[in-house]
Amino acid sequence: MHTLNLIDPAQSDIKFQLITFPDGQPHIKIDMQNLQQENTVCRILTRISSPADLILVLFAKNTLEHLGFEKIELYISYLLAARMDRVMNEGEPFSLKVIAAVLNNAGFNKIKIFDPHSEVATALLDKSYAIDNINFVKDVLQDYKAKNLTAGESKFCIVSPDAGALKKIYKVAAALNNIHVVECMKSRDVKTGSLTGFEVFEKDLTGKICFIVDDICDGGGTFIGVANELKKLGTEKIILVVSHGIFSKGFDLQNVDEIYCTDSYKEIVKDVKSVNVISVLKYLL
Repeated sequence: MHTLNLIDPAQSDIKFQLITFPDGQPHIKIDMQNLQQENTVCRILTRISSPADLILVLFAKNTLEHLGFEKIELYISYLLAARMDRVMNEGEPFSLKVIAAVLNNAGFNKIKIFDPHSEVATALLDKSYAIDNINFVKDVLQDYKAKNLTAGESKFCIVSPDAGALKKIYKVAAALNNIHVVECMKSRDVKTGSLTGFEVFEKDLTGKICFIVDDICDGGGTFIGVANELKKLGTEKIILVVSHGIFSKGFDLQNVDEIYCTDSYKEIVKDVKSVNVISVLKYLL
């Protein structure tokens, strides 16, 4: 299978150039000199973090079709509008449905998505499959244990930051020998985005190393609120584990000691010691 890797062009066996025209239009040009003759199946690896990314994917597929590729698959590390999986408020769009309609119209033979926000994404996208976060979380725990030899696994627990994360978290726990799960709750005003009512359903976490596991960190408000409550219960260390790191307000999250994420949403320069970035390609392929 041939690969057009828009996430890491250096690893792409189909070589290409990306251009942005003065009006902002993205453009792709495939290097014909290195293109093999047998053009049957190709996979496109991409982030869809912006409308420009979406347009580029469509242009890439069109180009590959003109070059004779018969089957084209799409592997998505981050899906634009995945959180808008319903109409949140009156007067707002069902954004994910719009994105899904565009991709469905393109007619990919298969679509894989790394840790989508909810099952709505795969329900809306034709021939689509979710890649769960289990191997990512396993790698995080192994890496942390290797770097902190005195941190015994008996201290480890994984934290569900809110009700929305519960379904995924218990699947992760089952894959980790039924590691202890700490359940949390919060309230969010969908109109203003304000967060209140953080609650942890544990009485004592003294000496525990808590891994807060979720799909996305945007501004980090949920995790700051949860971390504050975990600290009150005596938690020794708090590690945030997110598949998609947006970090729109930076990496400084109060009471969070360390962060693990992938580069699914964007390239992350590791200039902060407490931030650990794992390549998303490890889980897409």
